[in-house]
Amino acid sequence: MTKATKLTIFVCSLATFAGLVAMLVFGLNSFNQVQNYKQQLNNTYQNNFYCLTDSVSNIENDLSKFSISSDDKLKERYLIEIVSLCQGAQNNLSSLPIEHNSLLNTYKFVNQLGGYCYSLSQKLSLGKELTTDDEAQIDDLHESAVKIKQDLTKLSNLINSGYSIVDNIQNPDVSKNNFSGEWNGMYDDTIEYPTLIYDGPFSDSTENKTVKGLENKYCTETEAKLFVESLFKDWQVESAGESAGKDFETWNFNVTKKETSGFVQITKKGCFLLQFSSDALNNEQTKTIDECETLAKQFAVGAGLKSFDIVWSTECDGFVYCNLVYVQDGVIVYPDMVKIKVNTQDGNVCGWEARSYAFNHKKRIDITPQKSQQQAKVLVDKNMTILTNKLCIIPAEYVGENLAWEFKCLMNDDVFYVYIDANTLQELNIMKVVQTNDGLLLM
Repeated sequence: MTKATKLTIFVCSLATFAGLVAMLVFGLNSFNQVQNYKQQLNNTYQNNFYCLTDSVSNIENDLSKFSISSDDKLKERYLIEIVSLCQGAQNNLSSLPIEHNSLLNTYKFVNQLGGYCYSLSQKLSLGKELTTDDEAQIDDLHESAVKIKQDLTKLSNLINSGYSIVDNIQNPDVSKNNFSGEWNGMYDDTIEYPTLIYDGPFSDSTENKTVKGLENKYCTETEAKLFVESLFKDWQVESAGESAGKDFETWNFNVTKKETSGFVQITKKGCFLLQFSSDALNNEQTKTIDECETLAKQFAVGAGLKSFDIVWSTECDGFVYCNLVYVQDGVIVYPDMVKIKVNTQDGNVCGWEARSYAFNHKKRIDITPQKSQQQAKVLVDKNMTILTNKLCIIPAEYVGENLAWEFKCLMNDDVFYVYIDANTLQELNIMKVVQTNDGLLLM
């Protein structure tokens, strides 16, 4: 073997060795980089979780302080603090890697608690007194907050002992990842939500606890899936098991479309679209409110609703929120309501909530008013300009329903809704349209 050959072999061997070393170093660097990214992601999840835990703890503390306070100004301060804490908790919840089904009740509780406390704070700011029912509702909400705080504390102790959120969300099916499983202890259908009117006329009127709005026939999971596929024609639909709450048994489905994912619940009884939520984003508004209302109506027809009208809509952060209600012989039936969320970027329906409709829908009898619209009209404040009037059915304060004349009025650039009993001429309710960061609300 010549010297040149030996030199060539030595150089090649050296180059090969250097290459192996470089690959090893590159591999180690890549592994370390992946581990760093993984740790950063885990830290982000943990931070969101701890912020959520702190918010719920502070909510529980403020609710307990509210219950023992005798000063209305102090109570108002606690209520405003709770509203702010609820907004933060909602942001933290939406940033956690948990399946939709597990988040529904916790998210709804936080959302409605914030809305309820806001309505009470407005009541106090106007110098009105809280009723014993208001105080009792706060006590009930405090008990629910204690339950959620306890569940969060258990999960917090688990994380503090070394539990990694990232390591437990490796399963591509988020419904089966271990972190969602740990969270399911909070998926408790026993939490009672307040009956509120804060995002449209009578928008949460499920005071009738007997489900009357579903057809007396049952569907299989296959039939429910076909129904979902007919509603979400260009979405991928996958079964996500079933749920058996205290009011509804449902077939559940995960739906995906490009980068958007959603969760659908179909009632076993009646094969009715009970709920749909998604993580849709909006980067550009191209649809008007009127166009979104039309698209909401078209979707509702596809979902099986008949004889309905939109009674309220508002736009916020690129989404239009519509309240659809049943119409019987020209009478607006507010208890039979469906709420729809439409994306103004693409016109897709990205949210649907129909519990009120499922609870209350039925054909009413005796909807002929004993008192005329003209008789009710004279009872409206003379300083108000009446814009529209309608005959409607509204939830009674405690139980049942009232036939009422609704007058939409304008006074000093403020819009009010006045409700006069169509049989007795008693003034039943007055609501005011309020501009907030979340769009127009009715208080």
